[in-house]
Amino acid sequence: MTNLELTYSPYNLSLSQPFMTSKGEIKERKGFIISLKSIKKAEGLGEAAPLPEFGSESYEDDEKALEKISLRLKIDLNNPVSSIEENLSGFNHLPALKSGLEQAILNLICIEKKTTLSELFHKPVSKNILVNGVIGLLDKNSAVNRARELRLRGFRTLKIKAGRENFEDDLAVIKGIRDEVGKNINLRLDANGRWDINDSIQYCKQLEQFEPEYIEQPTSLVNNFEKISRETRIPLAADESIRSHSDAADIINNKLSSVLILKPMMLGGLTTTLRIIEKAEEQNLKVVITSSFETSIGRSAAVFAAAALRSQTAHGLAVAEFFKDTIVNDPFPVENGMINIG
Repeated sequence: MTNLELTYSPYNLSLSQPFMTSKGEIKERKGFIISLKSIKKAEGLGEAAPLPEFGSESYEDDEKALEKISLRLKIDLNNPVSSIEENLSGFNHLPALKSGLEQAILNLICIEKKTTLSELFHKPVSKNILVNGVIGLLDKNSAVNRARELRLRGFRTLKIKAGRENFEDDLAVIKGIRDEVGKNINLRLDANGRWDINDSIQYCKQLEQFEPEYIEQPTSLVNNFEKISRETRIPLAADESIRSHSDAADIINNKLSSVLILKPMMLGGLTTTLRIIEKAEEQNLKVVITSSFETSIGRSAAVFAAAALRSQTAHGLAVAEFFKDTIVNDPFPVENGMINIG
């Protein structure tokens, strides 16, 4: 593959209402749609949607890199996956941009070779993917109403943001949601690293009564997970602590976390994500794939990774409803708490 034409278009999409986390509120998403065209006029699209608050580079970093980008690709079509990784190694410090470039290349290869990602990666995929509904840092009444709505829409797993200024408010919200949805709905909690180690131990003990599936990133330092785990029955999940293959390998090898939350956009793309999945599966660790509030173009990579897991675990892919507008129609609508990929 040579003589490729690379172009990119910036976008800025507003959310219908701010999504609150303990790190702050997300009001909009900015990024770039990347286009790669071959001499045959085939076009592969990718998306770079940096989210610096959660561990990626900044929008400005990607903009500067794209302004002076010069891709000289030497893709071995008989072994495209490893050769793509070699070609893009210079973008490891810009994971969102690397993810977008990788996605555009992979999509172009699939079009030119008349193949699919499943065949390209030699990964059979599930036709149906369970997804979780998500509840931001809302007040108790709003959170309970949101939980009721999600349950009625068929979601069987709810992810609840925690990490409010006053933990008693977290406790009240989670209790209200558990009382509303009953015990047949899985609850996942996510503090986004808000608590210190002592608070994590204390809070986890109080949260055990609600039987959460896991608590995601209770504290920012994954090395503290082992001590916290000795004091609670709740499994711990690492998210912000995984921003590279080496991060994940360290967590897996040292058994620091029971669950891995993987975001392809934050990890530099599908290739890295699938390598981590393989290593996690060797150790029988649970893996959850989540989006990074990107558009459906970028989110398609996360959908593929989730489908490649072929598990009955719910994944964090139901974010399209948060946007006021769209760039393209969502090919992966969520119906009854599930994505059907045909």
